[in-house]
Amino acid sequence: MFKFGSSSSLGSKTNSSSSNLAIPKPEPVQALDNHIIALICEELQFDTYMALDQQLRTESHLAARQGLLSFGLASKAFLEPALNVLWRTLSSVEPLLSVLPETITVEGKKMLVKQIAPKSWDRLRFYTSRVHTFDQRILSESEESSIHISVYARLGQIYPIFPALAEFHPTISVSTSNSLMFFLSRTITMASLPAFLPHAQTSRATEAEEEIDFGPSLSIMAWKSPGMQTLYLESDTRYSGFASSMACFNDLKSLRVVRLSHYDPDFFNGIASLQQLSYLNLSLPENALSSVDVSGISGGFPSLDTLRVSGSPGDIHKLLKLVSTSTLNELRLTCNLHSVWEENRTGMPDLTRSLDRFSSLTIVEISSISEIDLNLFDAQFLWLLFSPILRLPLLRKLVYELPLFLTDQRTSEMAAAWPHIETLSLTSETWGEGIPPVESLRHFAEHCPELTSLEFPVRVNFVVDIRPPSPPPPTMVMHSLRSFRCILYDEVKSPAIVALHLYQIFPGIKWADGPGSGWSEVQSTLNAFHFLSRQNRQLLE
Repeated sequence: MFKFGSSSSLGSKTNSSSSNLAIPKPEPVQALDNHIIALICEELQFDTYMALDQQLRTESHLAARQGLLSFGLASKAFLEPALNVLWRTLSSVEPLLSVLPETITVEGKKMLVKQIAPKSWDRLRFYTSRVHTFDQRILSESEESSIHISVYARLGQIYPIFPALAEFHPTISVSTSNSLMFFLSRTITMASLPAFLPHAQTSRATEAEEEIDFGPSLSIMAWKSPGMQTLYLESDTRYSGFASSMACFNDLKSLRVVRLSHYDPDFFNGIASLQQLSYLNLSLPENALSSVDVSGISGGFPSLDTLRVSGSPGDIHKLLKLVSTSTLNELRLTCNLHSVWEENRTGMPDLTRSLDRFSSLTIVEISSISEIDLNLFDAQFLWLLFSPILRLPLLRKLVYELPLFLTDQRTSEMAAAWPHIETLSLTSETWGEGIPPVESLRHFAEHCPELTSLEFPVRVNFVVDIRPPSPPPPTMVMHSLRSFRCILYDEVKSPAIVALHLYQIFPGIKWADGPGSGWSEVQSTLNAFHFLSRQNRQLLE
């Protein structure tokens, strides 16, 4: 017969087996920190932005945008950070119209005919408050033409379309219409007027800009967005009333004028009076300053730190006269030189002589957009053009692309003139029998302890049947130079010897190359020197 135990005994057995086979309790799930979630979304920011560009986007860009959307829908904790990134940049208002039931399409253009309902306004603000950049530079012509111009007025009839907008780059159609004011707000700190459209056909863009005056648009922008800090003027047309508009931008720090073909008399008065302007980029057309009286401007550009300007030597020289000598730190000049060098002998000397006024300069870049025919008789004149730069003792970076005939003596003068130089690049072609030999680089090792990158013409080949010179004694202190490029188009016939010279002068050099053949062997030999040096140090340890 079956024997049943008491309830107490059964309970004790059950408790005993339960304690032996107890399942461990799961650890509580740690919630992701909001900052970490935001960082994950930010990693996809660039790809989601590129997905808006129909011309340049790839499958990976579209996948990143779709992935970020899926990430946001996976959890409430992920939704807000994902939406902030997805809506941060727009190139069109079309995504806004897609969330409004009042949107209709008439003859291929999206419009808002009905009155926008209060619930629709709430839905609209949910998204527009996240938009910080409205950038139509990546907009295709078909995308721009799909939106009816009346849409902007309807979207901005109560508040600015994007109440937290910080960056604004509108097309010509928006810049020259009443729609412009519906985008502008006091939160904007960076803008283009109008935005340069890389995908637009040049001829059509030029025709659209002809006879257009962007002065009224600039005036509206100054009224609605006086806190502007960065402004790009990229239209080849007029900006009437420029000075009065610019006077409203009290906080403007950066100004770039790229394509302006002519300047009104008040243009330079307007920019010279900007007290906070620290960055200026100008493209001066031919004889831009010949008919403009700038004699009344004194003490202009009081805070200018960086100046980038292209134009004729004469116009650049006149502009430099207006600039304060105490604040300028970086100067980049692109000279539109005449192909016949004799035509440049009047303007260039005045321009280069004016450089030594700016003793505070630490970065200087001088280049030319013209091909120049020269011969050895120009050698002394070219050195006279260059010599004022030797009187800039604080230079840390020099890029000089004009022709220059160098010798060992001139190399020594350069090295002694710039004790703080870090990057030196002389990239123009050099001729003549006086090209400094590779041993001349020792001047930089002696006088320029902070030099890390050097582009320089040196003679790397030696006279046939004559024993090459022995390398200089090794530098006792590890020099900071890491990269050297020889700009001469000469074949290196003795790579090992050249590599030994470089290694003796600059023991820390990592990369050496040049346009001629044989430099790969020089690099291989340098690598071997460094490998043997490491092996020796390990043995000593």
